[in-house]
Amino acid sequence: MVLKISGDMLALDAAIRHQIETETRKLMERFPDELIEPQFHIQEEFDPLRGHRVCCELSAKLGSGQQMVMREARKSPQEAIAEVFQAAHQTLRRLRRQRAATPAPSAMPVTAGAQLAR
Repeated sequence: MVLKISGDMLALDAAIRHQIETETRKLMERFPDELIEPQFHIQEEFDPLRGHRVCCELSAKLGSGQQMVMREARKSPQEAIAEVFQAAHQTLRRLRRQRAATPAPSAMPVTAGAQLAR
């Protein structure tokens, strides 16, 4: 697993990096059949209505060719990180259910009932 963590000074905090790495490891263990290339961005921002907040973004390329992006802003970085990964879990569960519901393409050609028009 290659995890890229970027952002401002919050990305250098050891406790925050440990939480991000732990949550990423849990996500990978929960969905071992899914190839995930995660990137995590964390930064502090100022919202005129809500004051200082921590904004987290998890973007991941999936093995199926899809990409998912989760964003969350909270007062504490721990809450924002937890919310982002919870949303990622829900999204991956939904994708898994959608894949299970769509039938796999059959290898046998459909010829019964088909006639050539002349």
